[in-house]
Amino acid sequence: MNILEEIKKVLLSKENIVFAYVFGSYARNTMTENSDIDIAIYQKDKEISTDDYLSLKVELEDKTKKEVDLVILNEADPLVKHEVFIDGIRLFSRDETLESNFKVHTVFEYEDTKRFREKFYNNMIEKLRKEVENDSKDK
Repeated sequence: MNILEEIKKVLLSKENIVFAYVFGSYARNTMTENSDIDIAIYQKDKEISTDDYLSLKVELEDKTKKEVDLVILNEADPLVKHEVFIDGIRLFSRDETLESNFKVHTVFEYEDTKRFREKFYNNMIEKLRKEVENDSKDK
């Protein structure tokens, strides 16, 4: 059984998981021997206890023999959710309507935060530029 099938099997055994994706290097087929596996899940329950989260993470790592970065989509940053849906590989969905609605919400959320991200990045670049200028003047 390949690694994605192993992941799918583990996740399907958890009734609380509505849909799941693999994203990152495994989805882009750019993984290396040392790559971790990025997995995103959406749950019926909005929150997951620390114990349940760690238990699932350890179970996935035991099955795959790889480090797992487990993302809970219900709680994820808009940028991460967007990456999952743009580059990810869907493993399964128990409710395609809920998944589609969540994707639409993610697009709106991503677009709503886009201008704030751009402003933040532009401010960071300007601050770094000034620091470099000041450092070169001090020498």
